[in-house]
Amino acid sequence: MEERTKVTEKVIDMPAGLTNGAAAATRNPPAWRSAKEEWRQNWRVGLAAFLAIGLSHGAYQALSSLFVLPLQNAFGWSRSEISFAYYGSLVIAVVAPFIGRLVDRLGSRRIMLGGMVLSSMIYAALAAMNGSLAMFYALNVLAGVIGLSASGLTCSRVISQSFVRSRGLSLAMARSGLALASAALPTVLFAIIARFGWRAGYLAEALLVLLVALPAVYFWIGHSRTMTGAEQVHADADLPKWLHLLRNRRVWFLCLGAGLGYAPATAIMSQLQPLLISKGIEAGAAAGLVGMAGIASFIGALVTGSLVDRFWAPAIAFLFACGSAAGTCLLAWHGQIDGPLAAVAIMLVGLGLGAEIDIVAYLVARYFGVRSFSTLYGMAVFFIAFSGALGASMLGIVFDRFGNYDAALMVIAACFLTAGCVYLLLGRYPPVDESVGHH
Repeated sequence: MEERTKVTEKVIDMPAGLTNGAAAATRNPPAWRSAKEEWRQNWRVGLAAFLAIGLSHGAYQALSSLFVLPLQNAFGWSRSEISFAYYGSLVIAVVAPFIGRLVDRLGSRRIMLGGMVLSSMIYAALAAMNGSLAMFYALNVLAGVIGLSASGLTCSRVISQSFVRSRGLSLAMARSGLALASAALPTVLFAIIARFGWRAGYLAEALLVLLVALPAVYFWIGHSRTMTGAEQVHADADLPKWLHLLRNRRVWFLCLGAGLGYAPATAIMSQLQPLLISKGIEAGAAAGLVGMAGIASFIGALVTGSLVDRFWAPAIAFLFACGSAAGTCLLAWHGQIDGPLAAVAIMLVGLGLGAEIDIVAYLVARYFGVRSFSTLYGMAVFFIAFSGALGASMLGIVFDRFGNYDAALMVIAACFLTAGCVYLLLGRYPPVDESVGHH
């Protein structure tokens, strides 16, 4: 007892600044050190999520515009008939919240593995198509529904569970897999399609999923200590009721912002190569600009991820939405555009797409917690898929009717601006114990 008293007295005699500083350093290590420790422990989880997002259904969506002209030439389908396949997103919209609920209850790993096997089979079936539009539509619906298994619905949940101090940047780094795939794969896939045909293009996508993404998930997802054990079971045991989630106005703001911000960008990507060709860009150069959009998306995701860890995320979302609107207006206001102007427009749209890739997942985790992450993300996907289906088909219909995309692009620019304003309505971050995900 005397020794304890002496020790206490020595501590009291120390300079107050040193004592408080040492105690604070012990209790609260620097944020960068905590972030570094998170990545030291869980880098395999981050890499697996990176590959899963980059090489699964998200990559198919980003590259789908490369199949428009080959399918049109092969089967005589019009662009509006091809773009009608994007209405399959309506089915995805309906099932996404329920699949998200299932992920919150069962965890991500098993659903990701099963979904990847099925996705590779669907791509093989697309490669074997014989000209039936009904078959094309059905396979696209299946690809979208099954593709949810390796999307932000699962991968962002994995990241949000494993990373806290650097959640924004970690989400961006994982989800930038899609941006890098969008940058690197278009030129490669264009060359494959040009030399071996569109069927080989679909088979190439199947092999990427089966031989690269699936092994990474199998060996690395589930090995983070934050992903397993009693904490995981407790987190999934008592999910909030649907009605409780729907009564939260922030849920509606988030979903509306996601739908109006993310879907128009994906709609542009779905028709980007033919859109650029209609503006006077040569086909090969247009494919290269599709890749540039991927690079811009990658940069946008990383910059946004770094910023939202430090600043108010809705304001960051608003700024990038304004940039996307400006890029879209550049494309709409010029009948024929040269390479440099097209590059500026594509960079602005791509930066905004990259920001949306990161911002939706971050806002779900920051405002509502991780426990109901996939349920709420699935609700956001409902709005994204519904808006995306309308936007992608609108582009094709507008082109078939007017011979250009300009009117549709102006509507898309207005959607970007509206999305930025809606994000601002989310207000201050809630205390952790008041967010929906932690009730």
